[in-house]
Formats: sequence, C-alpha cells, structure tokens
Amino acid sequence: MAFIRGYEFVLENKFGMVLNFYLNTQKHIEYIISDEKRKWKEKGLVFNQATEKFHLDIDDNDNIHIISYSKNGCLYYHQYLDKEWVNHLIFHYPTGQRIIYPIIKHINNQIHIFYYLLHDESRDKAYLLHLKFYDKEYSTNHIITVNNHEYINPFKVFVNDDEIIILYTSVVEGHEQVLISKFNMSTEKCSDPLCITSSKDKKIYIDALPYDAKMLHLIWSKFDEEYLTVQYLKLDIDTMTADKSKPVSLSSKSSCSFPILVHYKKILWAIWTEMEKIVSCYSVDMGENWSEPHIHEETKKIDFKRYRYLASHTDNKEGILCDFVFGTPYPNIEFLGFGGENDDEIPAK
Repeated sequence: MAFIRGYEFVLENKFGMVLNFYLNTQKHIEYIISDEKRKWKEKGLVFNQATEKFHLDIDDNDNIHIISYSKNGCLYYHQYLDKEWVNHLIFHYPTGQRIIYPIIKHINNQIHIFYYLLHDESRDKAYLLHLKFYDKEYSTNHIITVNNHEYINPFKVFVNDDEIIILYTSVVEGHEQVLISKFNMSTEKCSDPLCITSSKDKKIYIDALPYDAKMLHLIWSKFDEEYLTVQYLKLDIDTMTADKSKPVSLSSKSSCSFPILVHYKKILWAIWTEMEKIVSCYSVDMGENWSEPHIHEETKKIDFKRYRYLASHTDNKEGILCDFVFGTPYPNIEFLGFGGENDDEIPAK
C-alpha cells in the first residue's frame, strides 16, 4: 500500500451530490456521480481525447466549467449544455510550446483561465498568461514572467473582491523565493511582485489557503539538498505583510512532501506525507500556535492520493475549506488526516 502520485477532483454541489473527475486509462476526462444519498450512480465522459492536464470550477448555480490541455497541444474549454458536454477549442499551440498547470475560475459570469506557457528556446523561463473567455470569444495577455532553475512550482490563484491574488515562485538573485502579485480584473493589470521569503533554500510543494478575505495561510516544503521540512507562514492580504518575521517549521527534517492546508470546523490543519504515511498537526487559533505532529500509522497500510476539493456552498464555515485534501481511492473515498473519520467519508455505504 502506498501514496498514489497525481490527483483527482472531488466536487460537492448544493444538493449533496458528489462528483469525482479524473483521467481514465486512456487519459480521457471521465467522472462518476453520486445520488443525494452519496451512493455512486453512473459514469460519464467529458472528453475523449488524450489529455495532459485539466482543471475545473463550479459556480453558484452548480454549473461545472473545465479547462484542459491535450497531448496534441490544444487548449479546450468544456461546458455541460443541454445534457451533453460541449468542447470549445481555444487555441492550438505549435511544437516547441506547451502549457503546464492550467487553472480555470468562474468570476462574475466570466471565465478566467491562467496557465504557464513554456518555450523550448527559453527553458529557464515560464510565462504566466491570463485568458478571459466569454460567449466563445476570448482575450489573452501575458502578466508574469517566472525564472526557474530545474523545476517549476505550480502557482495558486485566489479571488479577493475585484482582485485575483497570484502566488508563485521565481528565482530572485540566484535563489528560489515565494512571491505574490495582485491582478486587477477591471484593468487587467498585475501589480509589481512582492517577495515574501528571503532564504536560500529550495521551496517546493507550495499550498495556500485564504480565509475571511483577511489572511492568507501558506505552507511548503523546504529542501536543503538532503531533507524536506514543512514551513508555514501567515500573511495579511490587505498589506501583504507577514504575521511573523520568519516561517514556522511544523515538521522534523525528513521526507515531508506535498503539504496541504485544510480548514474544518474552525480548526486549521496542516497535513503532509512522510515515509509513505500521512502526518498532520493543527491550530485552534488560525496559525498562532500549532500542535505537535501526529503520524497516522494506519495510512501505511492503505492506498491514498490527493484530491482537489470544491463545493458550491463555500459560505459554510463549518465545512471543508481547502484546495487539496488527502483521501482513499474510489469507490470508498474517505478524506484523511483531519477531523473525525466518520464525517470525512464521501460515499455512503
């Protein structure tokens, strides 16, 4: 039994139905849906072309919006209309260019798409593009250029009123740092980047969680060429200043990978993998103080993976708030590492 690399999507709509989106063995976008009692019901196919990556969002009306990048270089937008999936080709990138980490957001009845564009001739750079898609028409602009060494971290996108907060890493004066920029949706301009770290170590597996439009909680693994250590930092969204002068280490020096943040029932959880097991700690005062790490020994005996979790009822402060979460595979998807396990089970038996 082991940690399964890659991730899938779990969506929960306002009727209590659960949808699990994933790439099947042919790399086609597929999903399975439950009924209101959370019993798996039927499978469906979104797109029958080999897909590299996809991302999705759910709006307030429970409409699902999907962006995908296929193996032949095509960027698609997928929408469920009149009881069938409709696939809109946005752009076909030529050989020598490719897309990584596509993200889609439904904001104010418009589709906003973000992704890194890579060029073969400039392998040490990634170009963050923003694409606004509406009624089959789109506009695109280049908003950020990222410098990198060997590995390009995924970026994060958060909506905050009329701004989009973009969290990413880039090489600054020879060392990888975490930066934040604010993108104004009205002017479609990006602010100057704010560098929020200064250490010389590598920073990978970055995750973040905004809360109450006031604070942004960040977590990542610090890599010092031998060990991985989980680091936590809290920022004020308005001023973009760190709540504490330095990041806080939540773990020992080990193989601590894929750290995530989950807010559940007024408790903030930090969860990661370590030696093929799940480890977690929690804070009851929103990151001011943290418990000692707890190793979930039972996870050594089971398969588990990461899910990106979305819900249309995000105003429920007692519910799950996160981007990623660990869980057991289909058909018995059960979230792991936080809360009570009876409350974390997705499908009813």
